[in-house]
Amino acid sequence: MKQGKFAKSSRLKQIKAIQKRHQQQNSRVITADKFQAFLLVRYGLTMKSKLGPVDKETMQRFLMAWIETGGTDSPWSMAKMAVTVFQRINVRVPYQFYKQIVQHWEKFQKFIKREVPAVPLADRVIVSDLLTDDQLSKIVVRQLAANSLLNTLGGNPAMMSLIKPEQVDELTAGLMSGTAIDWDQVAAMFEPIPFDVSTAPDEPTKRWLNQLLALS
Repeated sequence: MKQGKFAKSSRLKQIKAIQKRHQQQNSRVITADKFQAFLLVRYGLTMKSKLGPVDKETMQRFLMAWIETGGTDSPWSMAKMAVTVFQRINVRVPYQFYKQIVQHWEKFQKFIKREVPAVPLADRVIVSDLLTDDQLSKIVVRQLAANSLLNTLGGNPAMMSLIKPEQVDELTAGLMSGTAIDWDQVAAMFEPIPFDVSTAPDEPTKRWLNQLLALS
């Protein structure tokens, strides 16, 4: 076989191999309705194995809330979504939930940064505006202050409009120690109003909430 024919044959094989790879990739594309399930499976295979029992449940529920908020709309701004997700969760969980999120934020954000753009959607989701631990703490402590005020209004999210930004600012200042959240002050703030587990929608959620309340 002459060199020219050999080169041509080799090139054809390369083209066929590339076409085969593209076909395989296209066959793995998932639809938007499978986005959450795909990420939850990835969570189970990666991040979940590195967490304790209560933490696993907390971070999985947080991930579900995060996915429901962002959907498949791109990009996912971590800074904007954090504010929105915490506002949606508000007083439905005790302060210990927020403490666990802060503790595991670095792992969670790495998971989102790595896994979300890798989900084989036809139009992939890009992740932007990553948060530092200090930036997250400021968002969380502000939400905790708002939650405390909301509790005084009976825990009704519709009453949030009655809360003035100045009230939130004043409470927030007393919950920080430098750039970190003072969790002792947070605990003292919520102590007068015990968390009501009876409002949980099902028994697994009640069990998880009780486990959170048992944490220091």
